Amino acid sequence: MKKLLRNLFLLGALAGAAYAARSYLQGESAADETVQIVFDDGSTRSLASNTTEGQEFTDISRKIVEIGL
Repeated sequence: MKKLLRNLFLLGALAGAAYAARSYLQGESAADETVQIVFDDGSTRSLASNTTEGQEFTDISRKIVEIGL
């Protein structure tokens, strides 16, 4: 049983290392843009553009800039 768990752990570590290497070689990095939302009460929330919520707001803001509002 210990041998099986050790092998599973090693397999997981190798898979994680392979995924990290692939991500690095493909150039996946942190978000290039940050979306900052300011609410009426003065509070703010920042979202990275590489998240789903941040991507939605990034797309909306680009459309607004294109329209010229």
